[in-house]
Amino acid sequence: MALPNQVYHKRKLEQQLGFAQAVRAGSTLYVTGSVSWDEDGNIMDPGDMGKQIQNVYQDISETLKAHDASLRNIVKETVYTTDLDALAKNADVRARFFQGEDIAPPASSWVQVSRLGDPEWLIEVEVTAVLDQEY
Repeated sequence: MALPNQVYHKRKLEQQLGFAQAVRAGSTLYVTGSVSWDEDGNIMDPGDMGKQIQNVYQDISETLKAHDASLRNIVKETVYTTDLDALAKNADVRARFFQGEDIAPPASSWVQVSRLGDPEWLIEVEVTAVLDQEY
């Protein structure tokens, strides 16, 4: 079980639902499945895979920034989607987040599921990042 000083909550709603946005264990940061929702838990951009991808990676970026890290620290991601074809068609949106000389895409798994936590969510992404290391 995580200790309180290892846990990060981005939204008050996470505490109410009983989960953490991220947990740090040593130099490893585990970021929970991020979805397209605002600070109050309202779904953002229902039905639009491209915008939901953008919202999710922006959310992950903000969580990493709170830990003095960035997307370049991600070593593994798991992407859950209700529509793998739509995800593939919008892969360029995701790819834009992993561009630059000092960044490369992480090891990745893309999995199609029948449903996510809310039927309007099209994508959920969880990542593992390594902190405090030179690359």
